[in-house]
Amino acid sequence: MTGTRLVLRTVVHYWRTSLAVTLGVAVAVAVLSGALLVGDSVRGSLRDIALGRLGRTGHVVSSAGFFREALAADLAAATRAGSAPLVVAGGAVTLERSGRRAAGVQIYGVDARFWQFHGLPAPSGPALSPALAAELDARPGDVLLVRMQKPSAIPMESLFGRKDDVGRTVRLDVAQTLGREGLGEFALTPQQTEVRAVFAPLALVQRDLDIGATVNTVLLGTEAGPQALDAAVDAALASSVTLDDLGAAVTVAVHPPALVIESGNGIVGEALEASAKTAGAALGLEPVPVFTYLATTIRRGDRGIPYSLVTATDLETVAPSRAPQGGWTADSMLLNEWAAADLGAAAGDAIDLEYLLWDPAAGLTTATKRFRVAGIVPITGFAADRRLAPRYPGVTEAVSLADWNPPFPVDLSRIRPRDEDYWRQHRTTPKAFIPFAAGQALWRSRYGSATSIRFRVPAGADSEITAASLRTALRKDLPAAAAGLSVMPARRLAEEASGGTTDFGEYFTYFSFFIVASAVMLSVLFFRLGV
Repeated sequence: MTGTRLVLRTVVHYWRTSLAVTLGVAVAVAVLSGALLVGDSVRGSLRDIALGRLGRTGHVVSSAGFFREALAADLAAATRAGSAPLVVAGGAVTLERSGRRAAGVQIYGVDARFWQFHGLPAPSGPALSPALAAELDARPGDVLLVRMQKPSAIPMESLFGRKDDVGRTVRLDVAQTLGREGLGEFALTPQQTEVRAVFAPLALVQRDLDIGATVNTVLLGTEAGPQALDAAVDAALASSVTLDDLGAAVTVAVHPPALVIESGNGIVGEALEASAKTAGAALGLEPVPVFTYLATTIRRGDRGIPYSLVTATDLETVAPSRAPQGGWTADSMLLNEWAAADLGAAAGDAIDLEYLLWDPAAGLTTATKRFRVAGIVPITGFAADRRLAPRYPGVTEAVSLADWNPPFPVDLSRIRPRDEDYWRQHRTTPKAFIPFAAGQALWRSRYGSATSIRFRVPAGADSEITAASLRTALRKDLPAAAAGLSVMPARRLAEEASGGTTDFGEYFTYFSFFIVASAVMLSVLFFRLGV
């Protein structure tokens, strides 16, 4: 008799015992399989939720600032994928009918392109996510007051940044609540909590925030996957983004001829400064850094000039071949003719420069630095260039000093008729010049240490042609990431986040450990009983 025949004859003869053992083993296998299946089901559900909140979004292009709305179409053409521009902001929402309020709400400024991108019908008006509608008890026809932070080109932490007008309220009439299938739970970043969101008309948000035809986010329909696709999106961004999108500009100053590189926020950051110098060097242009700041007082003894612009730069550029004996020092100062006459100052006199600084903890503080007059310069050439000062809202565009409306206190009683005369005649022309390194030490911040980078136009060269070449070289060298513009593979990140750091199959196996052990013991007992 063979071994196989012996086993079969045994199973048949002891069929009752064999059936009990088989059922016991089946129970143990069923428990273990169930634990594994539950884990996979949880992971699959989380993945479906994460991807469902993205709709058809593959990649997200976003910025800390705002860029051209038309960039969405440029990126779509370059990637051959769908795109949708939108404004994404955080805010607080109040239901006018009851006064109920919800904070930490996502505000999406969208238009028909957003809904077309996702293949969904556009709602008839402003819409809410289910979670927010339930929290506020909002119904169609209700009025919402949506409070958002007003964007500002000038950083709030800067002296010239607005700190008393940081928000805007948008009034919306609720049209409907969007379900999950209608993308009511749309979210660009994975989150475990319920999504509370408002979908507002893009044009209305742009108007009330006074940002024109700009946005801060673009959705791309590129499916996340191979790294080559990510590279393709990066390449499309590099070819489509303009200097304006990156908050930089190259303009031409006429008297004297110069090319000026400035930033939209009034401060040239380190990345832009480095790229500007690299681009200028490639064209054989010599950089002249400029840092212009507002002095509350330029004082000599008991005489003072209120609210004057002071420029830190290369003093040799201001006064060529007029360096004092021993050369320029860290405390050298050049006064223009008007300021010197008003102060009765001469070479060698001590000048106290008083200015304001903004400290996030202490607020406005006043500082003073003493300089020594190294010379007097006429208001001509470089020393007469009004473009040395960046655009400061509430200051540089004012018709008179009395019309100033800066974000810091101004004592208008200190302004004299002669100060108004200077403003009408010379506007933002600086009254004093100090070494660039000295200005950096006094006024630099985490945003940068210059207000512009200038390049002298070579003799005989055409300024506009040279400016065009500089723009091309600067855009090629300036990385988009350095200006706050970034690409996020949203779909791939959502898939990775849905998996989490926990193996749910292993987790539920551990959770069912005692049941599994009991099933195994049951099988063993059946077998021993049969024996």
